[in-house]
Amino acid sequence: MLLENFYESFSSWFAAKLSDKNWLLKLALLSVLISLFLAFPPYSLLVSHLKTNGAKLDAWVFIQNQAQDLFHPKDMDYDVRRENMILRWTLPFLSFLTNHNVVLILMAQALCGVLFLHNIGKYIFKVSGDKVITGFFVLAIANIFVSVWTFADIHGYGDGFAYFFLLTALLSRNPFVIFISLQIAFFTDERAVVAGGYLLLWWIVVKAYEKNDFSLSGMIKAGLLGESVVVWIAWICYFGVRNYVLATYFPNHSYSTIGTPVLFASAHRNGLGSSIWSAFEGTWLLMGSALLALFLTRRYWLIGALFIGFSILLATGIYVHDIDRALSYGFPFILAAFFILYKTASLSSLKLILFFTMLICVGHPQVFYMGYNKILWLEPLPMKLFMLLDQTMSWNLFR
Repeated sequence: MLLENFYESFSSWFAAKLSDKNWLLKLALLSVLISLFLAFPPYSLLVSHLKTNGAKLDAWVFIQNQAQDLFHPKDMDYDVRRENMILRWTLPFLSFLTNHNVVLILMAQALCGVLFLHNIGKYIFKVSGDKVITGFFVLAIANIFVSVWTFADIHGYGDGFAYFFLLTALLSRNPFVIFISLQIAFFTDERAVVAGGYLLLWWIVVKAYEKNDFSLSGMIKAGLLGESVVVWIAWICYFGVRNYVLATYFPNHSYSTIGTPVLFASAHRNGLGSSIWSAFEGTWLLMGSALLALFLTRRYWLIGALFIGFSILLATGIYVHDIDRALSYGFPFILAAFFILYKTASLSSLKLILFFTMLICVGHPQVFYMGYNKILWLEPLPMKLFMLLDQTMSWNLFR
């Protein structure tokens, strides 16, 4: 009974902390602070970039070149794969608006990160009506890559904007909001274009339970009609613009990584297993439980659709160096898993699953893979401070 009593006491204490009027905003902010404490971003690289004679972050340099001449950017260096960025226009647009104020852009990205957690929490509470379940879920998401990277990405990739606008499209029923949000996400990073398919899967799952129709024909209709139509239109518009721009302004353009599954190469594959786990951490427990629920309720067509979608997520991930970024675009699978469990399990069992999910996500060190068999650890704030002290005092403990 000892552990059961601890769980009940902790849940009651947690519920009491979520009792005031602005509990959801405070939950989002607290979750971000815990995340930053446990995985402090590499702001020293940003400080160096901002110095006149400091080491520059090449993506920001290229973004500034794009902002000055979007269709004829300077220094499109294939060695650092800047050729992949020619149709990523969100950050160049923000660079143009802010006169290339990198700090202001990163502040906007951080705001998107807070709103990402707030809006997820808002949805979870709307569905479950339980603040403790909402709190556990938000804390879990805040401490996995999809949220941590939004604050740790000082390099100029902009995934935090793509995550936020994909979530906005996922949760909205307004066709205009969905379309605009998808276009912003698509022109932030091509991974978001693939993630549009995960939104289709999300609506397939939701409508299957709403209509109690798990037939193949019902799933096909859900993937083609309603909100799904907007995704198809968004894809058509995006690829129309993309093909026109490539044909008109970059007729001889090529991508250095196309057709090469880089994570199967000797210089990369050691990070594959690590990334598949660490991109989702404890939420694997949530997704595994949802899969079991689908199996026990014999929703085989739904299992098949989600299996195909997740296979696409993994397959697209192995074609890039930074697989964690690619896999984190699959966060709609986590939300789908929650929805499935909400529809098939009791609130008490869902709360218990989320409790352990949260513990794993919060307690797991934030590591991610950046290619060339290099696995990085975002050190906790106390470790960062100790490393700064070591550098200041010239102890040379960290070399």
